[in-house]
Amino acid sequence: MKKAILAVSFGTSYPDTLEQAIAATERALAETFPNWEVRRAFTSGMIINKLRQRDGVEIDNVAQAMDRLETEGFTHVAVQSTHVMHGEEYEKMLAQLEPYRLRMQVSVGMPLLHAEADYTAVAEALLNWLPRPVEDEALVLMGHGTPHFANSAYAQMEHVLQARCERVYVATVEGYPTLDSVKQQLTKHPEIREVTLAPFMLVAGDHARNDMAGGEDSWKAELEAEGYEVRCVLRGLGQCPDIRTLFTEHCREAVETLSRGGKLWGVGVGPGDPELLTMKAVRVLREADVVMVPDTSKTEKTALNIAKDYLDGKELVFVKTPMVRDKAVVDAAYEEAAGKIAALLDQGKQVVFLTLGDPTVYSTYMYIHEKVLRQGYEVEVVPGVTSFCAAAARLNISLCQGSEPLLVIPASHDQEALLDVPANKVFMKAGRSILELRQTLADRGMLEGASMVENCGMANERVYPNFAELKEPSGYFSLVIAKGGKS
Repeated sequence: MKKAILAVSFGTSYPDTLEQAIAATERALAETFPNWEVRRAFTSGMIINKLRQRDGVEIDNVAQAMDRLETEGFTHVAVQSTHVMHGEEYEKMLAQLEPYRLRMQVSVGMPLLHAEADYTAVAEALLNWLPRPVEDEALVLMGHGTPHFANSAYAQMEHVLQARCERVYVATVEGYPTLDSVKQQLTKHPEIREVTLAPFMLVAGDHARNDMAGGEDSWKAELEAEGYEVRCVLRGLGQCPDIRTLFTEHCREAVETLSRGGKLWGVGVGPGDPELLTMKAVRVLREADVVMVPDTSKTEKTALNIAKDYLDGKELVFVKTPMVRDKAVVDAAYEEAAGKIAALLDQGKQVVFLTLGDPTVYSTYMYIHEKVLRQGYEVEVVPGVTSFCAAAARLNISLCQGSEPLLVIPASHDQEALLDVPANKVFMKAGRSILELRQTLADRGMLEGASMVENCGMANERVYPNFAELKEPSGYFSLVIAKGGKS
């Protein structure tokens, strides 16, 4: 096994901050993981071209770096982003890595701001490293900003910083918060007369030197025109030892993933609407080597259709999951599926098994999950939005309120004994017996409070706020919610 860490940065054309921030972060990775070779890649083609044309310096982009590693025989690559957040550059990097997951073991470390704990750690690191403002001072951090929804990370970062020091502000060059919004906040504190500007970017590059600390159009000039005494700190985040440590800790997760071998992930993809996929489900799908697709012998592969936008280039393995009552036939199919998964895990693969809704609710996957777990492999369930939660949302009703209990019933099985339980009831997968169920609810005086959704979140969705209006049979993915159970 030949192992490498690929440190991926946006890049900079300034040799001094490249050495002080980017190279320093790469050295920290090399020192922390001495048995892994550390390589460099930039995501900015403009900077790569400028360094080549101006200085004759060749820097690989992500694809070039991965091609080089593959040619040299590296089999396991931990990719550590030095981007600040999950923005456009980070997503571009993930897309560029996808083709290599078929041929190499690839795991990706998170950017600087990922989990809630990262914001706390970054705040502590910065307040210990930068000049901490006293009563008549303020510290303003310049972020890049992005039209991507990840831009909200800047506002969260400011909130966490201000919980520790009220006179710290965050503004961005190309997003929100803006310098104008910071100036408005400063006017509420007339005692502040001195402002320190510092980049909230990995490097103190072009934005820091020109937009922040440059001439008449810079932030420094704008604040001086407002009467503030301004000083600029031209040090990027990569020059802060504690920030470098955070990057190495994120990389540790990627390294450990590759070191511990294969893992099975049972991923709930929700009931039908691809927008209901969780962020964790999307991340795991993107990082997977192999995706197992349940195959009931029907032409339509519903779970695959929901997740298809995140499966480009993935190895797909179809797993027979017969929809029959014969336990011997079903168990044999599950044993065969577990055997296929075990063989992939022995190769160190990250394996995802797709399942509709949530894996823990009447899911075929959990039978396979238990068999793989008993063999000693690492497994993890990624929860998904359940069909009954999505259906209730589609109907604009609650499932249960106050002290109301909720009873979930598989409608295709005998439910006679459950009908008298005092609870709001969900009848799942009721399609085969939908008209019988409607009559049963009518006979028991429960039809008036019942609603139905067929194929929730799919293109052929049908919604019946009043279940009594259904006059014809429905499909397998039909769900009934009956409110107001007997007491």
